[in-house]
Amino acid sequence: MTQSSVRSLNDNIVDIISYALSFSSFYLFVYLARRRVASIPPSSTSPIDKLIAACVLEQRDEEGSFDQARKPERKQEKQLWGSAFKLLVCFLGIQLSYLLWGLLQERIMTKPYESGEIFKSSKFLVFANRFLALLVAWGTLAIMRQYGGEPVSSAPLYRFSYSSVSNILSSVCQYEALRYVSFPTQVVAKSCKMIPVMLMGYVVTGTRYSSLEYIVAITITTGAVIFKLYEVNDAPVQNTEFVGIVLISAYMMFDSFTSNWQSKLFKQYHIGSVTMMLYSNLFSAAFTALGLLVSLECVQVASFLASNPTIHMHIMIMSICSATGQLFIFFTIKEFGPLVFATIQTTRQLLSICLSIFMFSHPINNMEILGITLVFVALAVQTLHKSYGKIDRVQQVQKPETINLENADDDIRIHSEDDIVDDKTPLTRVT
Repeated sequence: MTQSSVRSLNDNIVDIISYALSFSSFYLFVYLARRRVASIPPSSTSPIDKLIAACVLEQRDEEGSFDQARKPERKQEKQLWGSAFKLLVCFLGIQLSYLLWGLLQERIMTKPYESGEIFKSSKFLVFANRFLALLVAWGTLAIMRQYGGEPVSSAPLYRFSYSSVSNILSSVCQYEALRYVSFPTQVVAKSCKMIPVMLMGYVVTGTRYSSLEYIVAITITTGAVIFKLYEVNDAPVQNTEFVGIVLISAYMMFDSFTSNWQSKLFKQYHIGSVTMMLYSNLFSAAFTALGLLVSLECVQVASFLASNPTIHMHIMIMSICSATGQLFIFFTIKEFGPLVFATIQTTRQLLSICLSIFMFSHPINNMEILGITLVFVALAVQTLHKSYGKIDRVQQVQKPETINLENADDDIRIHSEDDIVDDKTPLTRVT
């Protein structure tokens, strides 16, 4: 990292203040809206009243999309190979998208442009990525709804902001932590995503994982750490400072909260992955845009963009890669859950290095072989365990059930209330 690209303490303080103002102003609005919403008459046509209701109330539109969204999804027998194919597509989509995204990010942030200067505004890159992803999600959702796709979201809009805030904070902590932590600490942090996701899943959604799943997660983490630690590295930071430990811990906490909170919204409101992408990027783009304005960083960015036209195409392609990757990420979290997504993140770098080793015949030592073996054995055990579990569930569904006609009335009466769907469920107000 060059001296000109290192951010000063004043820059960091301005960033903290700008984000604090962005977040606090929005949540002050939410607080006031929650107090105001009880006094809004149902027949009100005021744009302000509609905005307040959309932010803090579950929505029911005139065509009944609320009921459509709240109905349980149609039960289908998921074929093993069909699910495996979806997961493979998601994995490859995330891999390719963020491989190109990472290359372009490195080019933009580390190499000089026509003016001889290096682009320093990571905040603007976040805004550009989120804004284009917002447009992609909006266009995709508009097309899907024309063909009977995803229903209108019933979730209060402010609930989407939580994952946006945690995503922004995790990015900030990750970038800043790299200045204060050693290479081994970076490796452990990037390889330990599965375990914090599992622990945060219990806190956010009450999800309980089996002992085998914890063993698999620990084994994959151990294998990834061994593999990465025994690589040759030229990291600029060799010693870890206490502030680096705090930042990297905060990064793992916010990062694991993001996917678990999104998973909770998927289950609670039965929303689609594109809808989640739309509203998450809406808040992320708004928060970062406000931060750019408050800190006046937008003035410096505008000047740099005017002096260096080559960067325009780089930022555009980088944002396209980010938006494409997000489509796969949100679909993965919705279909397979946050733990599978964390597994993909953990193994992504390892698999790309393995591909490089096989393609270019790079040397590999015994400890790297041990790390690779641990990861792939753990993944194989996890896959087989889930495969046999699905087969057992399908067999139980297909097994014929004998009904005693003499006690049919009793059998009907003992069904739980969860099996009954009332299409006239009243609108829920958030209090």
